[in-house]
Amino acid sequence: MAEPGSEESVEMRLARLERELAELRASKELREASATGRFVRASVDLDGGAFSAKRPSVIKHLSEPPRRVPIAFRLAGLSWKWWEAFAVLMTLTTPLAVWLFWPSTLPIPFIVLLLGAAIFRSRSVGIRTSVLKWGKVATVTAVNTASVGTYFSGTTYNNIRLAQATGWTVERQWYSGPGHTTDIEYTVDGASGMMRMHGLPYTSGVIIASTKDPSKALCVSDFPYDLDVDSNGDWVSTVRPGLWLGACATVTMYAALVCGAVISVRHAWF
Repeated sequence: MAEPGSEESVEMRLARLERELAELRASKELREASATGRFVRASVDLDGGAFSAKRPSVIKHLSEPPRRVPIAFRLAGLSWKWWEAFAVLMTLTTPLAVWLFWPSTLPIPFIVLLLGAAIFRSRSVGIRTSVLKWGKVATVTAVNTASVGTYFSGTTYNNIRLAQATGWTVERQWYSGPGHTTDIEYTVDGASGMMRMHGLPYTSGVIIASTKDPSKALCVSDFPYDLDVDSNGDWVSTVRPGLWLGACATVTMYAALVCGAVISVRHAWF
């Protein structure tokens, strides 16, 4: 039963406080483990902030960089993103009233969306390609939890598919709960760097950092596909069929934006 003047029931409040306590305990264990050079999996269940299933550790050895990056990995940079589709929808529907009074502004949202998508995708693919081509497995030196989403502040997720890595193994599941921001410090070939991870807590996922630019680093969970190597330590394509379907949907969305931009420019500006 809800308390007077409160939108939360007593049961909901107790459940939230228990979840936040479990997250704080997991963060404390993670910081203590990082200080001693060992990393443990956060003992929080799926509803509390981390995937509870444990997988056996897998060891993979990479060849010396530079190494070839499969074309499939580059094309997979067009993987479907729901937040991007939502941004496109809101950008095209919000200024409807403006278009009624100033039709000449119609092409602007299409052009802005195309430029934004080009910048975002090219940057994302560039970083991944650099890490895959020049990367080595980095040594994690410190893991610090920057923030954890709560009921009142921060980022929380609702039925979002997120990834979490243990070693080379990546689990991808639907998740609802608080979002975590984690700062990970590492070294590669004597150079140090730091990366910020958003989503689920970092446990022990492999961090790959570029030897050409140590500031570029990604966890294996940051890739939309699994990373695997052959007997020589070179990358082999492991892109799932579902990812290709998403890429086709992304291309279709971009094609629609291009058509919308061309048609709107022709009618509004010429």
